[in-house]
Amino acid sequence: MKNQKLVLFLLKFFIIFFVISTIIEFLDLTFLREFIAYISASYVGVEFSGSVVSIGLTKFIVVNSCTGLVSGAILIALVFAGRKPEPQKKLILTVFGLCLLLIVNIPRVMLVLISAKMGLDADLVHITTWFLMSALVILVWYYGNKALGITNFNELI
Repeated sequence: MKNQKLVLFLLKFFIIFFVISTIIEFLDLTFLREFIAYISASYVGVEFSGSVVSIGLTKFIVVNSCTGLVSGAILIALVFAGRKPEPQKKLILTVFGLCLLLIVNIPRVMLVLISAKMGLDADLVHITTWFLMSALVILVWYYGNKALGITNFNELI
C-alpha cells in the first residue's frame, strides 16, 4: 500500500512538472527574460541587448529556462502532488515559494555572469547553481509545509 502511494505521488509529480515546464518553454516571457538580463548585466557591468548579455566575445542568452520558473515548476509539482496540506495552504506555499525562487534566481544569473567575466568556467557555475536552486526548492517545500503545520511528511504521500 505504501509503495502504491509513493508511485501515485511520483506519477502526479512528473505529470504536473512535465505539463508546467512544457508550458514555460512556449510562453512569451520576453519581459521577464529582458528584465533578468538588464538587472544582471547592469550589476555585473557588462553589455546587454534585450535578453542577450555580452561578456567579451561570449554571448549569454537568457531563455525561458533561465527565469527561475522551471525551479518553480518543481516546487508546484511537489506541492500539488501531495495529499496535504489543504488547497488554500498549497496555494500560499506556492505563491511564497515561487516569489522567493524568482528573487533568488537573479543573483544566480549574476553569479554565472560574474564567473564568466572573471574567466572562470561559466558552464560549471551555471550547472552548480541550478542544482543549488533545486536544493532550495526542496528546502522551501520542506520548511513551508512545516510552517503550515505538516509534521508527519508521510501524510503528504
